[in-house]
Amino acid sequence: MIDAYTHAIFHNYARFDGRMSRAEYWWFALFNFLIFIGIVILGGILGAYSAGEKSTSGVLVIGLYGIYLLATFLPNLATQARRLHDVGLSAWLLLLYFVPYIGSLALLIITIFPARPAGERFGPYYDSVPV
Repeated sequence: MIDAYTHAIFHNYARFDGRMSRAEYWWFALFNFLIFIGIVILGGILGAYSAGEKSTSGVLVIGLYGIYLLATFLPNLATQARRLHDVGLSAWLLLLYFVPYIGSLALLIITIFPARPAGERFGPYYDSVPV
């Protein structure tokens, strides 16, 4: 899991060409989700989510999460683009995110599909992690 995350973040930071295997993509997504849960738990421990009150710890937790989102914005888009390529689809389908609710659900379902031979036209797997 950590290897898939570090390959996506450090080695293929903004690589939108090539493909990404289903397992590597989902390990990356799981690690992202665990970091999000860790930030939420940290906010709960620090009392950041007090009802109606603004606390310093709340601002710090929200700022920490904002910095994390900014730092991982390009790698998230790049991994999704490479996953779409592995399925044999164009990365332009990422524009589905602009369709409320249905677009995100459609992309989630598409990333679950197995690799297709049509995806070979987008190039090889770059720095693929053996999973």
